[in-house]
Amino acid sequence: MVAEFADALTRAVEASGLSLERIQHHLESRGVQVSLSTLSYWRRGRSRPERPESLHAVAVLEEVLRLEPGALTAQLGDRRPRGRWIERVAALEGIWQEAALDLGRAIARVDHLTAAPAKYLVVRDLTVIGADRREVEMRSSAVIEAFEDGVDRILVSKTADDTDHSPGEIIASKSCRIGRVRRDEVNKLVVAEVILDRVLRSGDTALVDLRMTTDPGADSVSADRTFVRALREYVLEVEFHPDAVPVRCNSFYRTEPGAPDVDTGELWIGTTASAHIVVHEAQAGYVYGIKWEWE
Repeated sequence: MVAEFADALTRAVEASGLSLERIQHHLESRGVQVSLSTLSYWRRGRSRPERPESLHAVAVLEEVLRLEPGALTAQLGDRRPRGRWIERVAALEGIWQEAALDLGRAIARVDHLTAAPAKYLVVRDLTVIGADRREVEMRSSAVIEAFEDGVDRILVSKTADDTDHSPGEIIASKSCRIGRVRRDEVNKLVVAEVILDRVLRSGDTALVDLRMTTDPGADSVSADRTFVRALREYVLEVEFHPDAVPVRCNSFYRTEPGAPDVDTGELWIGTTASAHIVVHEAQAGYVYGIKWEWE
């Protein structure tokens, strides 16, 4: 029903001869606050009104555009996405229940690891390898964008290698803080609720800076990241200790977790003892990474 609503809204806006700025002004004069980006997203079908205040705004929008009552709200159907949203929230809440039997299964029920609709635009990860050839931490800096009003947190998950002693920790660096955390020591998985420094409206962006520590039990041989949504750009850099520089380094990707590596070429390790990859238009579900050989 998103497309039907977007088409109906577009036709109504064009017939009115009003710009989105004028429409926003008319809404404000009636006590309704809707951002220009939200109006634009509704019109283009990138998001749809779901929250009570948004549905009220649509009713007032019908008045502004001189439409019959229900001309737009009827195009939203029976709010089926809200049912799916409730199901997804229920799965998310199940993560925090002490009686959760399998954290991995609880997460698998969630279509993407965000507690509200948001997506990554740009992500830069820096993996630090110590003198003992083991990963010290990954520093992650990301820009996220909300495509619904009311986004105030996201979920971040981290899995450990088979040889690691534990899944490690997820630590907020700045622009956010860590809320609830669930750990699955058996499957070496940790999920953290990352709370933003403000509530986002549709189209707003936020910076998320995290540190992910590790607890390796053997030499580290790769660093990678999986995204459940496509993103514009991903940068992964691996910084080696000067006393622990590998003899060979390659980039790779997998079409899904557990799939075979697809080698995409050897990487140059510069004088700073580091190597990096830049992925434009990273695909949802793909794994992108760097692997290396010590001997």
